[in-house]
Amino acid sequence: MPRIDADNIEEHVRKQNERILAAADQLFNERGYRGTDMGEIARSIGLARNSLYRYYPSKDHILIACVKRGMADSLARFGSIRDDIDDPVRRIDAWLDLQMEVALGPCHATMQMVGEVPDSSSELRSEIMALHNVPNAVLDQAICEAVRGTDRDPTLLARMIAGMVQAAARLAIDSGESTAITRQLKDSVAAILRA
Repeated sequence: MPRIDADNIEEHVRKQNERILAAADQLFNERGYRGTDMGEIARSIGLARNSLYRYYPSKDHILIACVKRGMADSLARFGSIRDDIDDPVRRIDAWLDLQMEVALGPCHATMQMVGEVPDSSSELRSEIMALHNVPNAVLDQAICEAVRGTDRDPTLLARMIAGMVQAAARLAIDSGESTAITRQLKDSVAAILRA
């Protein structure tokens, strides 16, 4: 019978789950998604492989849980930007800062591994895409407010800005010049909003 390492079963399950996700995160980042298997995750925390399946039915589910755990703080911060900043242009500026921070942070590397999840895992891909909906909704709402009363297409502007963020993040990762690139990105977005 397995030892319970907590005051109650719920606390034990929570602790064990945290250990699983921490170990999986480390292994995914060291070996990649494909280079890690369920047995290695279980062994790294001293858990029997069949016990690991009680927590997660597959490695895909563990990866998704790692991404969700890694994104929780950022998603809350996107919500704060939406709720706490009234001026839409300032909200977009804060959104850009946070998007670049997320794109350059450790969670983004884990998110990129989702591309390695087999196509048969469409439900899991849907869960990941749902995580993108929170920041996208913040940007969409701010742009709608910023261009209200004009003939500008807020959907087009939002997609253009999102594309610029992706390109800027890639350049920042490749060059290591995140401060200068973020400043240029923000200046370019401000120019687009003024146009």
